[in-house]
Amino acid sequence: MRIDSFKDIAKFCVNRYKESFDADNTDNVYVDTLYVSIDNYNNLTCSTTPHVLNEACECLLIHRRRALAVTNSYYWYKIEYIDEEGAVTDGILKKGFSLWTGAGGSFSNQIIQLQYQQRILYTCFCPFETNLQHLWDAYCRFKKAKSDAEIELIDELIEKDEKILDLMREVEGFKFSNYILEKERNQYKKLLNEIRDIVKNKE
Repeated sequence: MRIDSFKDIAKFCVNRYKESFDADNTDNVYVDTLYVSIDNYNNLTCSTTPHVLNEACECLLIHRRRALAVTNSYYWYKIEYIDEEGAVTDGILKKGFSLWTGAGGSFSNQIIQLQYQQRILYTCFCPFETNLQHLWDAYCRFKKAKSDAEIELIDELIEKDEKILDLMREVEGFKFSNYILEKERNQYKKLLNEIRDIVKNKE
């Protein structure tokens, strides 16, 4: 595949998506596209411009639109996957896996989910550019599975890994809070000692 082929396909997809909007409908408008380059080692690079696709082996396009929901406007997303051969799908990956976008509990909380036969395996929250790598890493682990039972086991392991990471973040947050409190306490003690010295000197 030519080095600029992914860029050509991506530009075609973006233009096609843009053309699907009614120019007179200001309640539903195209905003932008996040270009996600996936290299040979499954490392992701995200950009608002397509230049990152020069070294891509696969790529994702995450189109963003602004649409009215009830009385407020929210961002909504559409995802397209371009495989190694340049074939484009609406988020359909290999071996029965797919990517789904939608609202996670509220219109303002947009998510991308990795699914297998309509079963949710992993959820990615905004901002997608900083969280997509975790989702793709999970997908790479899942697609190596040789059975549904193995997929279920990997799902349980990833869930436990996520819980461990959350606990580690909580511990780090607790340590940092304690550090700040201790620092403030030492500052107050120093200030108190300075006030005492001033009072003593005046006596």
